[in-house]
Amino acid sequence: MLKHELSEYQEEIAEKICNIIATHTESIEELIEMYNLPKRTTIYDWLWKNDAFSNMYKKAKMRQAELMAEELENVAKQKSYYVDSEGNQRIDPGFIQSQRLVADTRKWIATKLAPRIYGDKQTIEQTVTVKHEDALKDLE
Repeated sequence: MLKHELSEYQEEIAEKICNIIATHTESIEELIEMYNLPKRTTIYDWLWKNDAFSNMYKKAKMRQAELMAEELENVAKQKSYYVDSEGNQRIDPGFIQSQRLVADTRKWIATKLAPRIYGDKQTIEQTVTVKHEDALKDLE
């Protein structure tokens, strides 16, 4: 299948797209290139028009967020060295900054895709029902 606009929703291709997303940390653009998927506009059109695909896609993106979060430790552990003019081995600060950017980006994506799991804030929801009669009694 070449990257092209597909006019009709195709369940088999939709499932393939979601399975690929759920098992990779690359962006949708990179996955489209790597796996010769339909164009992004087709995928977004299907998301808009098909609730089943939209739900499946959301689950795949949540799994992708989990993968990104799991890889953060490996990103943090990576180091690059260079030898200075005196022959001493040193950690490359530019590489460390690059890895920090990768980690921060993945954390941000994880917090947006799965805020209940990776978000900083916890929301407590509470429902209160007040009857008019009870409220009037409280006023007396």
